[in-house]
Amino acid sequence: MRTVICHYHIYKNSGTSFDDALARNFGEAHLSFDGPFPYFAIDRTQLDRIISRNPGRRAFSSHQIRLPVPASLDYRVLAATFLRNPFLRVASIWRFKRAHADGTRTSDLARRLGFADWLDQALSDPQEITHVSNAQTRILGEDGTGRLLMRRGAGRMEYNLEQARANLRNVALLGRTDHYDADILRIARLLRAEGIDFDPPPPRRLNATDPSMGPVEERVRSLFADLPEALGARLVAANDQDLALYDHASHLIEARDRG
Repeated sequence: MRTVICHYHIYKNSGTSFDDALARNFGEAHLSFDGPFPYFAIDRTQLDRIISRNPGRRAFSSHQIRLPVPASLDYRVLAATFLRNPFLRVASIWRFKRAHADGTRTSDLARRLGFADWLDQALSDPQEITHVSNAQTRILGEDGTGRLLMRRGAGRMEYNLEQARANLRNVALLGRTDHYDADILRIARLLRAEGIDFDPPPPRRLNATDPSMGPVEERVRSLFADLPEALGARLVAANDQDLALYDHASHLIEARDRG
C-alpha cells in the first residue's frame, strides 16, 4: 500500500508556500490541480479516481478537494491543511483582491474601498459575506457526500462546526499560517517518521500579502484598532466558528506535540 499526501489547499492560508515545498521535494511526483471554475468541488470519490490513475504520484494538491479523505485498499492518505486566524485571513483577502484585478466583485470592491469600508460592504452583501464569515468552517465542514449544512443568520454564515472539528482530527499534517515555519518543521518530522523523505526548503513566503510578522495577538489588536468598534464586533460575530476551529487546530497540535 502506497502512502500519498493530499494537500487540502485553503485560499490565503499559506497553501502556495506548502505547494512549493511539496514540488521541491517530490518534483514530477507532485500533482497540483483544480477544475476550470473556482466554484467547482472535487469530492472524495473523484479524488480517489485521480489518485488511482496517477500511481507514480506521491503528493496531490487542490483548492477544490474536500475532507474527509477517500478510503482505499491500495493507498493511504496523509491529509495536509493549514488554518489561519480568521481575522488576519479576512484582511489578507482584502489585500490580495486589492492587488489583483481578477474580474470578481470581491476584487472590484477591494480595489475601490479601504479595508473598513470593504469589510462593511462584504458583511452586508448576501454573496460577499461567504468570503468573510466562517469560510474555513465551510470548507472543512463537509461530510464526504458533498452535502454542506448552511444557515444564514444576522450578519453571519453558520456551517457544520462539529463535522469540521471531526475532519481536522483526521488531518495528520496539520498546520497554521500564523506559525508556518514551526509547523512545517513538525510536518517534516512526521513525514520522516512515516518513511517519507521531506526537507522543508529555506523559509520563503509565496503569494503572501501580510506585511507584518509580529505575534498573532499583536497583529490582531492592530487590525481591530483601525476598525470602528461596531464593525469590529460584527467581524468577531461573523467568525465565531472559524475562531473556535482555529483554537481546536491549535489544541490538536499542542496535544500531539506532548505525545
